[in-house]
Amino acid sequence: MIRINLLPEELKGRAGIRNPEEGGAAEKTTPGAREKVIIYSLGAVLALFIAGHLYLSAAAFSKNRQLVLLNRKWLGLAPQKKELDAFNRKFSSASQGSAFLSELVRKRVLWAPKLNSLSLDLPSGVWFNDILVDEKGMVIQGSVVSLRKEELGLINKLLDSLKADRGFSSDFTVLELNNVQKRSFGGYDIADFTVTGSLKARG
Repeated sequence: MIRINLLPEELKGRAGIRNPEEGGAAEKTTPGAREKVIIYSLGAVLALFIAGHLYLSAAAFSKNRQLVLLNRKWLGLAPQKKELDAFNRKFSSASQGSAFLSELVRKRVLWAPKLNSLSLDLPSGVWFNDILVDEKGMVIQGSVVSLRKEELGLINKLLDSLKADRGFSSDFTVLELNNVQKRSFGGYDIADFTVTGSLKARG
């Protein structure tokens, strides 16, 4: 449709009638709309930033509070921990002492049964003058008298009995006759002898 504006030129600006093309452009872009969109967008971004900052601040405050509570609990448990450490040290020392005693018991030689074996295996006419015991072994000094002149035979019989007795000989590497000396006393021949036994290494 063609519109003809018949108003004088001086009235055309006041009549409020605009060029259709100008009117269409005005309808499409309202003055200030773009600025409002930008302002709203900046406001939304700023609001999100503030909300995120508040959330992170609240989370950090909560973590710090938990850390303070944990530190207080740890300080409260410190005396108990000190007592527990002291107990562990004492228990460790006691365990080491117990292990040491067990090792000594395991390594020790039970001499009472061996002395009993010496008494049981002793032939008639043989007696002991001295028995020495140390960490290296045993030294037996004795004497023998025989009306049949069998002194050496009686000594060997004693030695063989001790070797055959596992309760006596099990701790020794060797049992041997070291020295035999004869002498006379009151008209009788007496043989003095020495038997030694070396103990096994007990690792």
